[in-house]
Amino acid sequence: MKHSFLFLLVVVFSSTLAQTQNDTIKTEKLIIVKQYSPTLNDAFKVKTKPKVSDSILKSQKKVNYSIFSVPVASTFTPTKGRASNVKPEQLPYNFQNYAKLGVGNFLNILGQFYGSVDVNQYQKLNIGLNHLSSSGGIQDVLLDDNFMDSNLDLTFTSSERSFNWNAGIDLLYKSYNWYGVNQDLLVNQTLFSQDISSIDPLQTYFGLGLNGQVEFEDSAVEQLSFRFQNFSDAYNSSENNIIFDAHFSLPINTSALDLEVNLDYLTGSFDQFYNGVANLRGNLDYGLLMATLSPSYHITSGDFNLDLGLNATYFSDSEASESDFFFYPNIDASYSLSDNLLVYGGAEGGLNKNSYLSIVNQNPFVSPTLEIQPTDNAFTGFLGVSGKQGKFGYNLKAFGKQEDNSAFFVENRVVNGTMAFTPLDNFEYSNSFGVLYDDLFTLGFSAEVNYSVLDDFTIGFSGTYYNYDADNLPEASYLPEIEFNLNASYKIGEKWYINSTLFYIGERESVGYLNNASNTIELFSQTVDGFVDFNLGIDFQLSEQLGLFVKGQNLFGNNYQQWRNFDVQGLQVMGGLTYQFDWQ
Repeated sequence: MKHSFLFLLVVVFSSTLAQTQNDTIKTEKLIIVKQYSPTLNDAFKVKTKPKVSDSILKSQKKVNYSIFSVPVASTFTPTKGRASNVKPEQLPYNFQNYAKLGVGNFLNILGQFYGSVDVNQYQKLNIGLNHLSSSGGIQDVLLDDNFMDSNLDLTFTSSERSFNWNAGIDLLYKSYNWYGVNQDLLVNQTLFSQDISSIDPLQTYFGLGLNGQVEFEDSAVEQLSFRFQNFSDAYNSSENNIIFDAHFSLPINTSALDLEVNLDYLTGSFDQFYNGVANLRGNLDYGLLMATLSPSYHITSGDFNLDLGLNATYFSDSEASESDFFFYPNIDASYSLSDNLLVYGGAEGGLNKNSYLSIVNQNPFVSPTLEIQPTDNAFTGFLGVSGKQGKFGYNLKAFGKQEDNSAFFVENRVVNGTMAFTPLDNFEYSNSFGVLYDDLFTLGFSAEVNYSVLDDFTIGFSGTYYNYDADNLPEASYLPEIEFNLNASYKIGEKWYINSTLFYIGERESVGYLNNASNTIELFSQTVDGFVDFNLGIDFQLSEQLGLFVKGQNLFGNNYQQWRNFDVQGLQVMGGLTYQFDWQ
């Protein structure tokens, strides 16, 4: 028995020693990889925060297709006016890459591509390309009215052990024409004693952006991001924007204190003065710094939720040698009266940046002679109710907003009060817009209604009424009092998908300059008619990868004006192909 025990002990010892000698895995080389959980950083955030138990909108079906969300600058094209609308449910995509190509009348060309290339299991390159162009052809337009709007985004993403990061570059190119001359001023094809055929109305814009972002897991520092944006045009205007953001989350009791730090530096210059007349400052250079600290704390008690926050901003204008501090509330509260009924309200504010890029994205027909200043959204208060009853959902809201130094588009007209006006450049023939700043108070009421007729058939309506009070301008230029939107989407089986949108923008007032009887300058306003626009789109899947689409825009054929003297294209029809695929 004793010898057996000794024999067993020797065997165990020898086996242990052998395993120790033959083991090639060292502790310092042991890597534990956590599964990557991607997040949608740029997902649309609803301004209000209804916390109803089930959503007002129909929930999306789960699909396997993952699409990369990239920061793409918003664009305006002269093809038609646009209004806010509830987006219909999108067709499901089951492949990594998606391409779309369409051609329509007016030689309108649409090109889109969204996809990604896997570098390895944890890294990928995302690609986004958008292109829209037209040869023009608007009825009765005397100057070229073709346009092009293109942007390319490349982003490299990587997932590490305790953080995720991405870095990217984006390029944009826009070309538009100042074609909206006031034909009431024409005399035998001459405008301001100038042969109109000698006007070159083309303006081109260029943009280069660099960005990076790091997201941390299980850290007080949640996110760090950086962006550099350069924007320029064919008239030697140039703008640079540097933005740094940091998000922190500091645990306090059972909740957390969220803290956001934002540094935003905007600098630029314009090489032109309108008709050679300098502004009061004597130059059109600008250097604006905004440093913002935004703490917020979330409180939950039963059915009551409260986000309590503050925005504190330091602002410096280096060209004017001025600086100031601004403080704004950031409060959002909601209370669930039942599982399907929520009341909410809040107050917020902030110093909002205006840049050459953001202004061009709203109106590409501005002259390169702008003064760039921020808008002080001193206070915005809102109160609303949202709910759902069966297949019927609604959201009703009343709001009031005070904006100091709000930016308004005004017509560039004859500005000399003491001499005959002689255009000196291609944008001085009553065919461009400038920007003026004024204080504005807005009172409004909005309503949104959604109804799911069937599981695959939904109808939505949204409408807003605005009442404006501007301090110095004769009217709130280009702001409508009424706008509404009606949209519907219908998915028929697995092959057909139909969506339509009808929207109305009410009358607006266009503010411009006028020489009065005493030969001095004053502001006046003219009414721009409201318009109705109806759009319809039909998609048909030929196979799992290949599809056809046809869409019609401005189907009523109205040559309405988004901006005064700038008619849009009439009835537009476009058709083309969509294709989904994987690289493998």
